[in-house]
Amino acid sequence: MAGYIVADSSVFILGKRLEGELITVPSVERELKDLRSKSLLDICRVRVEWPSKEFLARIKMAAKETGDLPYLSNADQEVLAKAMEYDAVLATDDYALQNVALHLGLRIEPIGQPVIKRQRRRVQRCSACNAPFEGDACPDCGTPAWNKKKRRCFR
Repeated sequence: MAGYIVADSSVFILGKRLEGELITVPSVERELKDLRSKSLLDICRVRVEWPSKEFLARIKMAAKETGDLPYLSNADQEVLAKAMEYDAVLATDDYALQNVALHLGLRIEPIGQPVIKRQRRRVQRCSACNAPFEGDACPDCGTPAWNKKKRRCFR
């Protein structure tokens, strides 16, 4: 694999070597706590760049469409934005990241886990009446929501 690769923290934590120009974001760099993963970031000469606000806004919209926004950290959103900005391969094992990446048509390089097989749409449902809705509680009965994955093809 050659070209640009935007790396999630799992690349450095698990020590996966990738072929291509590695890019990550400052939030991922801050997530690296142990000496080994920090060293790998330096050894691989990874470019650390902030994503543009335009691409971050697009990622938030896409993650909201898939229902993954509550499951993505700021670092996750920034990694996705940077991958979209460069039209790069996204290197990650995070399934929420992969789901949004597939929705956006980005390529994925798994680190230690297989790539997700299908895109999913997370749907929030009332645990009492099972009605789908957005928010913290059912507008009909006030019961807190629980999350359920629902298959949906975006293409």
